[in-house]
Amino acid sequence: MIKIPFFLVTGFLGSGKTTFLKNFINHFSKSHRIGIIQNEFAPGKVDGIELKSTGKSFEILEVNNGSVFCVCLLSSFVKSLSDFIETHKPDIVLLEASGLSDPVSITEMLQGRELVDKIFLAHIWCIVDASNFEKLGKTLPRIQHQVRVADTVVINKSDKENINLEEINRWIKHLNPYAAIEETSFCNIELDLDLFGFSVDPVVMRRQEEHASLERSGRPEIGTYVIKTTKAILLNSLEGFLNEVAPGAFRIKGFVRLENNKMIAVQSCFGETKMEFLKDYSGPTELIGVGPDIDHLTFGSRFRDYQNSSQKESTQ
Repeated sequence: MIKIPFFLVTGFLGSGKTTFLKNFINHFSKSHRIGIIQNEFAPGKVDGIELKSTGKSFEILEVNNGSVFCVCLLSSFVKSLSDFIETHKPDIVLLEASGLSDPVSITEMLQGRELVDKIFLAHIWCIVDASNFEKLGKTLPRIQHQVRVADTVVINKSDKENINLEEINRWIKHLNPYAAIEETSFCNIELDLDLFGFSVDPVVMRRQEEHASLERSGRPEIGTYVIKTTKAILLNSLEGFLNEVAPGAFRIKGFVRLENNKMIAVQSCFGETKMEFLKDYSGPTELIGVGPDIDHLTFGSRFRDYQNSSQKESTQ
């Protein structure tokens, strides 16, 4: 059996990994059979729905409720990935790791009995959010590990104001002097599979040796909560809810049903929130919150409070 190339995309919450995947799919879907593995720390299928909105052809395996690199999911994920490859026979496989993942065990995982003859590690991209890397990258070990195992570090959102790109570049080179660095916005970089060689070269071997020397981070003490409901909420109530909870969250994302059967997409990263009305999604509300202060009381109950206030307003 010919081994197929396996690509890994890492990056902390809200860095732009899903945008990178959409660019990758748009670029290669006509010429390659693409297999996408999407890993989400929380239970939910928000990112999968967003990818399918591209209208391009690809197969997807969604792995939720934790990181695929954690021992709690590792064995079941390896089996699922092996079965996925056997069933769909992709030309290339691309894994979008959870933003909370620590990928230092990636080479160990791919060298397991079920995968070693099917795939090989071709390239690792790490997406860095330029707007918060100086604040988070120097303090969170898992972000540092994501940078250290990368072949290419993509400094995304580099067009934002008050960003010290020189310092970000210096810190990345300190963590990983071997990696190529790309500065961009919306993860818009050159993608050419021929550049990556499709062979186990000295760079990959060096990466395997260095991965083994890094101490794996445990499961992060970060809360996640998923709101799923068919009940609508007023737009001003949704805005009030987000203004209250977004400052204490790393990430909020999903789709929310408004009054009059309108749907809106929500993307919030470290308190910076964007919303966009949707035309091609008609499902229920599915909103994911991730952060140190996210739990049932601060996220789920408060959403219902705002939802109930919406119903009172609409009946007055």
